[in-house]
Amino acid sequence: MQRQNTIPLMISLLLIGLLVGPAVGEDTTIVIKQDQTGVADEVNKMKDFDFELQQRERDRIKSWQIEDSTDALKVGDTYLKQGEIEDAIFFYQLAIKIDPANPAAHEKYLAARDTEQETTSARYHQAMEYYRKGMKEKAIDELVLEIKENPDNERARIKLNEIESE
Repeated sequence: MQRQNTIPLMISLLLIGLLVGPAVGEDTTIVIKQDQTGVADEVNKMKDFDFELQQRERDRIKSWQIEDSTDALKVGDTYLKQGEIEDAIFFYQLAIKIDPANPAAHEKYLAARDTEQETTSARYHQAMEYYRKGMKEKAIDELVLEIKENPDNERARIKLNEIESE
């Protein structure tokens, strides 16, 4: 009779162990990632791209001697006055990275994005959004489509050459 009672008890303990295991701190996501082919390659590509972006940011920051969020806003404002909306957006984003609680940085960033959207085609704007998010291939695809639809768009050609040469 004791044997009949111990089997359900052992099954219950095993089930509890299976349920509690991941909650105790066992990382199950690593196993899942290893089972998917190509995930490690994509992660490495993103890390390399992030490193390249960070290096570009550091170089630009050094050249402009940016020390805080307001310095980045001033540089963004300078670019915006010159009509360089993409560069202005970059520096407004930088100001947000430096100080996420800076409301002026958020306002200027959104205003610059709206200006870009109003002054450029939908494809070009989408390409720039992809590019800012690190999706270089999608940005290239959008720019190619933009040039096919609007062969006179010199801005798209220049940006396409710039992205492809990186």
